[in-house]
Amino acid sequence: MITNSSKYRVMNINYDNSLSLNFESFETLKYKSIWFINESDFEEFYSSNLVVERLLISKQFPNTLEIEISTHEKILHFTDFRSTLPKVKTLYKNLLISEKIESDLLPSLQITNGPIPDGFYSDLISLILTLKKYEVNLEELKLTYNGESLIANYIDTEINIGSTFDLSRKGTVIGYILEQGNCKGSVTILDTKDEDIEALFTCE
Repeated sequence: MITNSSKYRVMNINYDNSLSLNFESFETLKYKSIWFINESDFEEFYSSNLVVERLLISKQFPNTLEIEISTHEKILHFTDFRSTLPKVKTLYKNLLISEKIESDLLPSLQITNGPIPDGFYSDLISLILTLKKYEVNLEELKLTYNGESLIANYIDTEINIGSTFDLSRKGTVIGYILEQGNCKGSVTILDTKDEDIEALFTCE
């Protein structure tokens, strides 16, 4: 009797509707028995919103669902100038790429030439996540990939990172240099097979 009671049917669904997501599937939950609502009822929502990482669902009896939405972390905005009509897109931590909607401030990347190597976007994610460990204002980080080398510009420092191979390890050196903030000039990271990463400095 309780499971079929009209008193225990979903009437209210509370969530942050300021997020740029498709919430249409939430409407299909209304009037269902609140007792039987579970994770499987949100499959359509997940498939319509690939930026969503997880939902935290709580039931406020008798008839209200509280839904907390977590999205995948945004890594950077990038523009691929190899395409006929370049558009600004957003790269997410889960490798999802979507057209930029929000005006949030992130590192930026321009792809001016190609081809881009396998694992290019995964390596970029590793680089940014590594740099997040340092006292660096990533909003000031401007990256350029010219088909051969990745160049980073940060305030008064330009770093020629070289290939996108092993960006996580290179990121520890780059993060240290940028955090120190005492090089107004250029730095070249040398691509070597050694464990130690070498760099050439031309600083004022």
